[in-house]
Amino acid sequence: MKITGKNKSASKESAAPEPECAGSGSHKDCPIFLTLSLIANKWSIGLLYNLLHAEGKTLRFNQLQKALTGISQRELSKHLREFEKSGIVLRKVFPQVPPRVEYTLTELGSSLFKPIEALSVWAETYGPQVQKKRNAFEKKHSLERAS
Repeated sequence: MKITGKNKSASKESAAPEPECAGSGSHKDCPIFLTLSLIANKWSIGLLYNLLHAEGKTLRFNQLQKALTGISQRELSKHLREFEKSGIVLRKVFPQVPPRVEYTLTELGSSLFKPIEALSVWAETYGPQVQKKRNAFEKKHSLERAS
């Protein structure tokens, strides 16, 4: 299977490279699937958004937890570890009591600014339309189930 990020009508200078993804059912080596599995979940975009817009570009664990209402300590730790493992976040532990841990985006993590901002603009522009379509779909299907 070939997954492309390349727009056929785009110029050669602006075209994204075409990653090859094995059609074996395993997507672990595909850059697109790897990236989406890292950021396409309930908490990752909000977490990255907060780090991208943080004053000084550094936030402590508790600041992130407060900014992401409803996230558990375990869930936040899991996402931060994945980001650290992937080179998106730098974790700095200060040897004090109680321990202080700060998170900063790396250069790689900061490169997500434009895609996340673009997604935010798209959501603000089209979110109401998407919600309207979802509501109409649900209404139609709930009537079908009722009959």
